[in-house]
Amino acid sequence: MKEIFYFLLGASVGAVVALLFAPQSGKELRANLQSTADESLQAIQEEWQAGMERIQEHLDQTKSDLKRVQQMQKEAETERATAG
Repeated sequence: MKEIFYFLLGASVGAVVALLFAPQSGKELRANLQSTADESLQAIQEEWQAGMERIQEHLDQTKSDLKRVQQMQKEAETERATAG
């Protein structure tokens, strides 16, 4: 995920530098900068959301595993109590 973030950051910086050196009017340059910023922000937000979804999936799996282990522990304690 870091790699994608750094790629997007580098692409954004590169696009801004390219726009600054392009022969355009101030109005066109500002419009292009705003467009590039909006696209980069959207890409970062999408990547953030995907990362958050992956984290939530891992959390859900961990919770499920923990509940299963707790249930197994209770069953083992019950077996020991009835056997002993």
